[in-house]
Amino acid sequence: MKRNLRTLVLVGSAVLTSVLAYAKSELGEGIPENISTISDTSLIASDLLNAEERITEKSTGNQLRFDATYGGKYFEIIWNTVTANGCDHFDIERSLDGIKFEKRGEVKGTVPCTRKNNFFFKDNVRPSTARKNDFYYRLKQVDANGQSSYSKQLIARTFTSKSVAALSITPDPDMNDILVNAQLKERSYVVIKLNDVNGNEVMRKSSFGDNGFNTYKMDETSKLKPGTYSLEVIVNSNERMTMKLIKN
Repeated sequence: MKRNLRTLVLVGSAVLTSVLAYAKSELGEGIPENISTISDTSLIASDLLNAEERITEKSTGNQLRFDATYGGKYFEIIWNTVTANGCDHFDIERSLDGIKFEKRGEVKGTVPCTRKNNFFFKDNVRPSTARKNDFYYRLKQVDANGQSSYSKQLIARTFTSKSVAALSITPDPDMNDILVNAQLKERSYVVIKLNDVNGNEVMRKSSFGDNGFNTYKMDETSKLKPGTYSLEVIVNSNERMTMKLIKN
């Protein structure tokens, strides 16, 4: 089912489709050594307290992590941030179209905020709604001095397939490298491709992921030339998530 995706840095559509004979051609390739991957057999974000220690982040802002896991009837959001002045609280906002957001809850902050301070929020969702929509999340961070700022957006999707429970992507090529989070039900082969507006492949990552939560980082996407790109995530040749990115 086609679902519209519209954000400041992400526009276009996402589709789910089957690709016959794709895995055979992809599995013949070696796994690149520079792919950044974390894996955990748990499917709940609260069990990933120190997962960011296993992935090297590059960020021009103060937010280091923004992930989501699906628990059947809810998304659990996990994030952390760094600010010496401290954070008073976070407003968690959600959208089903990437345009109109509503506040879903509030989480108390800490003074100061460090990469060790992981924050969690459980957003209850109807399974029927999850099957038909992509979920857009963003955070409004209110600092101790009253100043506020918005995070980049996180896009999450659920699946009912044998291999995949959910996929989430934090696509912000202007501020950070792209992170793809694959919540898998079994060991699977994950391919991530980035094409330019003419369909030419400019980046590719491929790796096996284990049962549980796996994160893949597309290095150097923040250095891309301005333009329109297409990001494609394929799992076992059966599940495909495609979205369009705009690099300003």
